[in-house]
Amino acid sequence: MAEFIDLHLHTIYSDGTDTPEELVELARQKQLAAFAITDHDNVGGYREARECLRDGDPELVSGVELSAGQSGEDIHILGYFIDPNSTALQKSLANLQQKRNLRGDEMFKKLQALGIAIPQGLIREIAGNSAVARPHVADALVRVGAVRNYDEAFRRYIGIGCDAYVAKENLKPKEAIALIHQAGGLAFLAHPAIGNTIKYVDEFVTYGLDGIEVYHSKHNKHTRKGFISIAQSKSLLVSGGTDYHGRGGRYGMIGSQPVPLDYLVAMKKRLTEANG
Repeated sequence: MAEFIDLHLHTIYSDGTDTPEELVELARQKQLAAFAITDHDNVGGYREARECLRDGDPELVSGVELSAGQSGEDIHILGYFIDPNSTALQKSLANLQQKRNLRGDEMFKKLQALGIAIPQGLIREIAGNSAVARPHVADALVRVGAVRNYDEAFRRYIGIGCDAYVAKENLKPKEAIALIHQAGGLAFLAHPAIGNTIKYVDEFVTYGLDGIEVYHSKHNKHTRKGFISIAQSKSLLVSGGTDYHGRGGRYGMIGSQPVPLDYLVAMKKRLTEANG
């Protein structure tokens, strides 16, 4: 029986390159016990993946990764076991997706002003089922030959502080956590080593934060140990995943983090206790 899980995966419904069906097949191949599709501000990938499941497949956990802003930072809050049909969640996601598309239009205009000829509509075409995100803009820059690769696109044009960068309009962390709870889910601080967002854990606990993502492709053994200690001291749950996007393995290949199945068991227990 599979012993490991991956609770942080992206599809073409956000900034991943795999379809939900392809991701389900990868989960089968990796013989995971369970996996979660956590697209940015979108549950469409989860819905589609659910229709691809067959008897004996790994368990699919409903998920989402919400963008939350604080002090100019882009903080990500993962939601697990959410009801994708939650009216409040659907309304908020639609608003966030609209803002992402408008942001994409602004980046397109800035690139045009810099003399980079990207055909009208190309970025939206690349985004497909997703709202526009910077990786889609990077892909467009590569396609028209303005840069050699994805990393160069961020480094020269759309990274923070670059000439074509446009900041995202995000939820506040308190709002993101409340929205996940309203949809019946558990809220986790995603990849807290990136940007050192672990510094907000005490504040977010007061908002009802349920847990911390301790396994991640950017977390080493020492980092994981420290985050587990913090979680234990604050009675928080722990989770983990690869943050797989399919872009050259970014951030890591699905299933490459040995996330224990026990983490998922503890999450379910917490939900059962909360629901009486």
